[in-house]
Amino acid sequence: MLRQLLSISQTAERLRVRPDYVRALVAKKRLTFIHGEQLDAAEVEHLAKLMDKLRKNGIATLVEISAQGDINL
Repeated sequence: MLRQLLSISQTAERLRVRPDYVRALVAKKRLTFIHGEQLDAAEVEHLAKLMDKLRKNGIATLVEISAQGDINL
């Protein structure tokens, strides 16, 4: 099965952040380069959904995720 890969600029667009912030997420091991500077689209999508929830609901979402033990920030 082939993995869909995204570039740094595609990832930044999906996360609605700057490319430098994507590199910071990689440095903090919140995202992982797969091939060169390519990122796994599924991993990016998971993070994008979490970031969207946090943008909409803020701390309430973070508390809910923490309570479920599903936090991987």
